[in-house]
Amino acid sequence: MEETRKHSWKDFLQLIIKSKLPWGLYLLTFIAMLLTSTVSLGSPLVLREIMSGNIFDKKIVMLFIGLSIAVALFVSISGFIRVYATARTNRNIQNTIWSKYIRVPIPFFNQNSSLLLISRLTHDPSQISGAVNAFLGVLNSTFALVGAIAIMWSMDTKLTLVLLPIIPYILIVSFVVGHFTQKAQEGVQKEYSGMTAFFAERLPKIRLIKSFSKEKTEVDQGAIVIEKQYKADFSRAFVDLYAEPLLQSVQALITGLILIYGGYLTTTGELGIGSLVAFYLYSNGIQNHVISYGTFWQRLKAAKGAAHKISEIVDADSEKIRREKSFHDVFEKSSGDITLENVSFRYEERNVLSNINFTIPEGKVTALVGPSGSGKTTILSLIERFYTPNVGRIVFGDTAAENIHLDDWRHSFAYVSQGSSLLSGTIRENIIYGSDPNTTDEDIMVAAEKANAKAFINEFPDGLDTEVGEMGSKLSGGQRQRIAIARAIIKNPKYLLLDEATSSLDAETSSHVQKALNQLMKGRTTIVVAHNLSTIQNADLIAVIDDGKLSGVGTHKQLVETNDLYSDLVDIQFAKEQSLSW
Repeated sequence: MEETRKHSWKDFLQLIIKSKLPWGLYLLTFIAMLLTSTVSLGSPLVLREIMSGNIFDKKIVMLFIGLSIAVALFVSISGFIRVYATARTNRNIQNTIWSKYIRVPIPFFNQNSSLLLISRLTHDPSQISGAVNAFLGVLNSTFALVGAIAIMWSMDTKLTLVLLPIIPYILIVSFVVGHFTQKAQEGVQKEYSGMTAFFAERLPKIRLIKSFSKEKTEVDQGAIVIEKQYKADFSRAFVDLYAEPLLQSVQALITGLILIYGGYLTTTGELGIGSLVAFYLYSNGIQNHVISYGTFWQRLKAAKGAAHKISEIVDADSEKIRREKSFHDVFEKSSGDITLENVSFRYEERNVLSNINFTIPEGKVTALVGPSGSGKTTILSLIERFYTPNVGRIVFGDTAAENIHLDDWRHSFAYVSQGSSLLSGTIRENIIYGSDPNTTDEDIMVAAEKANAKAFINEFPDGLDTEVGEMGSKLSGGQRQRIAIARAIIKNPKYLLLDEATSSLDAETSSHVQKALNQLMKGRTTIVVAHNLSTIQNADLIAVIDDGKLSGVGTHKQLVETNDLYSDLVDIQFAKEQSLSW
């Protein structure tokens, strides 16, 4: 437990250093806060003179007005700088996290939910900036508290001594209240995160819910989630029910002592009315100054937890982009064949591929076929180097792929899948994504024409400036596929990966997309995953994958004669086509 605590504090400090916080702004904030406190400490003394009978002394009155204006000015300045510094702190930490997200390998995202990662990016940085602000508040409160006690001591030692024992009581109350308030707030935040995750999952799937008539079920489940949030909020309110009276008791005790004992000292002539009023004003600040210690401790603990979670991300291994050799140098000096040598791979404890051996010839079409879940798409992911084989290796020409620069490698590949993803933005932005941003509209439309997408793009009033919506939601499936193909054409890759690119489309749309794919495949090494065997019968090489193992390799004719699984798949495909023809 002690090791975890030390590790967490180390995480906190390291994150503060890595994120390069705007310490100059925080210093200016602190100076402005000190000036505010200094001026504020002088105001009760001036008011004491006024209350002592100098109400018509213009110099004293003007001094009091001047101090009031100065306090307001310094409060405004320190508040502005603090908000500015906080915004920059959050920005710096978010940039640190986001840049790490982009650079970590794909398995990282398989192990962490997207909503959790979003929370790390949006919520946790504010915990760090909150702790920094609370620390400045503690320093300023210490200065103000010492200054107030010193001035009160100079005014009347007896009344000051009576008030000092209240400080430990304030600390105890603030720590107790802060502890239970934080626990209750953590419960609120936990349920809020759960509720957010529930709605974020359901709303994009509203069609699924309605198509299966599950409205009532989802309403009931939503009510359960909302009820949990309500109970957490109620628990938080219940804490306030006793927390607020405890905090108020502190001020009541201070006020009572000043009025009772201070009043007594006034009647004996030891303390003037003006001094009593000044004492009262100084005492009002004591509670807030002392409570700031408890607030800081709670903020610091929350920041420590957030920093530990963020550090798990920031300290994760990034993909190593630069390796030993350039893709282009290797490509020019050897063949462009890609060979899988004794490749085995597993996700965590689940074996996916076992001892895969075959070569993908340069400039040819290689098809991967087999039952669903046999490992075909995993082979594509290994070829893209999203994952590393647990055993064996992938070889490019005569060079291990792991020795070739990763950015060079991926730039030489284009991937078109069954549900090709688009990003929100325009059609133009999606087509040139990953390519030269200065690509001309003429070149874009040439690629669109080759992708069989020009016609429908021109039908939109805004043409290339048409917004595609979230994940391309404003386009049909076939339109999204053709935009993805145009994107691959613009990229002009040497290698093409097609993963069930037409399987979810109707016959007419599939025909349009297949024509576009045929254009894209010309002159490129192509690796195709397809269930529809009629689309890959003319492939130069077909690899049959069965339950993660290589069942056979050859041409369509060879496999029909020698591979039972492939022969069965062909028969099933033929029977399916016959039934559809009827």
